[in-house]
Amino acid sequence: MSTSFDTSSRRTTALRLIVLGAVTLVVLAAVAFGGNYLWQLRFGPTPASTADCELAQQLFDRAITAPTDPAEAEEWEQGLRRIRYAEFVNEGISTEVGRFIYWSRVKATGEGERPTPAEVTEMRRNAEGHCAGSGVELTIPELAF
Repeated sequence: MSTSFDTSSRRTTALRLIVLGAVTLVVLAAVAFGGNYLWQLRFGPTPASTADCELAQQLFDRAITAPTDPAEAEEWEQGLRRIRYAEFVNEGISTEVGRFIYWSRVKATGEGERPTPAEVTEMRRNAEGHCAGSGVELTIPELAF
């Protein structure tokens, strides 16, 4: 009889541990999902206005034709930077446009640090995230090195 009691007790204990483990996994998954959601609200791309997103599109389009001469490219980049600093309200989209302008200059002149494909992908994702609710769908030109 003591053998059947031990087996029954072990099964009950094992079942309780399995249920406790499953409940723990569900709670941890819910906490992780909620934490990620709050993180994205706090630290994700900030919403940009329609005007900012339209300006971003114009600058992306202009940035693809960087001069090949280093001195001209520097002047060209400074001119676009002045526009960014004077007209953008949302600093997040301005930063992503600035990254694209710099990389376009690097591609045209061959001078400077080339971005990794992951950095270009991140810039695109961030820029699109800033403009997600603006009604403007960004079309960012390809920037392959």
